[in-house]
Amino acid sequence: MIVSRTKYEATEEEISSLFRTNGIGNVKGCTTLGDGEFNSAYKVTCEGERDYVLKIAPHKEATVLSYEKNMMDSEVYWYRKMKEHTDILCPEIYAVDSTCEIIKSCCFIMQMMEGEPLWKCDFTSEEAERVQAEKIGMLAKIHCVKNDKYGYRQSGLYGSWYEALRSMAGNLVMDCKNIGYETSDGEEFIRLIDRHEDVLRKAPCRMVNFDLWDSNVLYDDGKLVWIDPERGFWGDPVADFITVGKGQKAPLTDKKKEIEIYNRTATEKMELNRDTEIRYACAVAYLALIEEVEKYVRYEPDHPNYIRNTVDARDMYDMAFEVMR
Repeated sequence: MIVSRTKYEATEEEISSLFRTNGIGNVKGCTTLGDGEFNSAYKVTCEGERDYVLKIAPHKEATVLSYEKNMMDSEVYWYRKMKEHTDILCPEIYAVDSTCEIIKSCCFIMQMMEGEPLWKCDFTSEEAERVQAEKIGMLAKIHCVKNDKYGYRQSGLYGSWYEALRSMAGNLVMDCKNIGYETSDGEEFIRLIDRHEDVLRKAPCRMVNFDLWDSNVLYDDGKLVWIDPERGFWGDPVADFITVGKGQKAPLTDKKKEIEIYNRTATEKMELNRDTEIRYACAVAYLALIEEVEKYVRYEPDHPNYIRNTVDARDMYDMAFEVMR
C-alpha cells in the first residue's frame, strides 16, 4: 500500500469486529490492497474462502481537501448510480458504516472483483485498441445520466457548470492558503473561468467520473470492471476525455480518434469546436490545481509523488492556459 498521510491503517481486530457486527462472516485474514493514494483498501477473506474489499476513508484528524470531505459517501453513491442506470460491471455494496465506532473512520464493505488493472495487462495492439474503445464506451454510458445541478454532492451543487467549477477551483485555492501556500496558477485559472463564463454556462450536466485511468478499470476474462468512482461529480462530460488517448497533458484536438469512438455509441455526440476545446482545457486546469494542492497535504517535498505532482501540474497548466487565453 502506498504511503500517504491520509491513509487509515486498520488493525485485524478492528476489521474482524466490523465484519462480525455487520453479519458478513468471520475473518480468516486480510491484506492491504490497491495503489490508491487517499483511502485505505483491504482484501478480507472470510470463512468459506469468500473474499471482500474493505475501503476506509482517511482518519478524522487527516488534512484533506474541501472536495474530499465525505468522499466515501460519494463513492457509494456513484456505484449505486451505475447499477441503477447502466450495465457497467462494478462491485455490489454489502455494508456501509459511518458510525466510526469500530473502525474510527467511515468505511464500507463491497464485492471483491476479479481481474487485473488495464495497465498491468499484456495486450496485443489489437486487443489494447478494442479495450480502450470499450472504456470510452463506458464513459458514453454514464454521460446518459443527467442532473439539473452541477458540482460535488459533498460540497454543494449549483445551477450552472460555470458556478460549480468556479466554486470548486475557489475551494482548492482557499485550501492551499489555509495550509500556508499560495497558488498563482490557481488564481489565474479562476480569472480564466470568468473570461469564459458564457461558454461554461452552456455545458450540459452529466455524470462525470473524472478518474477513469487504466488503474481504475479491471480486465477479467474479456470483461471490463469499473472501480473507484469516488471522484465523480455532476458536470461537463468533456472532462472525462482527460483519461483517454494521449492523456491529461494533450489538448482535445489531439483526441479526434477518441471522440469518433465515443460518438459511435453516445446519445449526445461530442463536437470538436472552440467551445469544447475551452471546456476541456478548463477541466485539465482543474486537475492541475488538484495535483498542485494535494501534494502539500499528502507528501513530504522529497517524496517522488510530490515531485510527480509538481511536474504534471505545470505541464497541464501550460497546455490548458494556452487554449484558454
